[in-house]
Amino acid sequence: MQQHIFPFVSELDELQKTIPLASSSHCSSVQERLVNYGSEALDTVEHLGLILKDQNKAMTLLEHFGSIANLARASVQDLSAFLSRDKAAQLVSSLRLAAVALREERTRLVIDTPLAVAELCAEMRFLSHESLRVILLNTKQELIKVVSVSQGTLNEALAHPREVFKPVIAFSAYAFVMVHNHPSRVIPHPVLCRM
Repeated sequence: MQQHIFPFVSELDELQKTIPLASSSHCSSVQERLVNYGSEALDTVEHLGLILKDQNKAMTLLEHFGSIANLARASVQDLSAFLSRDKAAQLVSSLRLAAVALREERTRLVIDTPLAVAELCAEMRFLSHESLRVILLNTKQELIKVVSVSQGTLNEALAHPREVFKPVIAFSAYAFVMVHNHPSRVIPHPVLCRM
């Protein structure tokens, strides 16, 4: 990094006038900062504001729900007091898509510890109802697929054994881990089963 010493203030003023405005380090809009500096340059409110196209609504939602984690648990009906039905559906879909992207990124992971299972299913913490899932593994304990078997209520998720074993057989899994959550934010409980 070069350092310049300007003997006269007028010389510094002249240099600043010749620098184009586009090269300034501060961009005028959130979207410009995202394009120029990447997603790390924005905070949570700004990201949310880009999705909603309204920074004030983003701030209001985060203040009301307390955190992005609580907002991710909200349903379209929960958001209807703040947003139109279309915008609420778009927001819920955007937040769920992030969880799906994280899960897809983890394919071909070796799932050989309870911690690996908990990390794979971390987004289950954001669900407002119990869910029963089956994690399918090959002979090397690599992830084949995560299948949702049952969507339950606030405190239970019912499933018949045939519903659990159907995806295991369909995907020729060597082993599977059955996982369910508690909406009270308890980490999912893994149970490893081998065929």
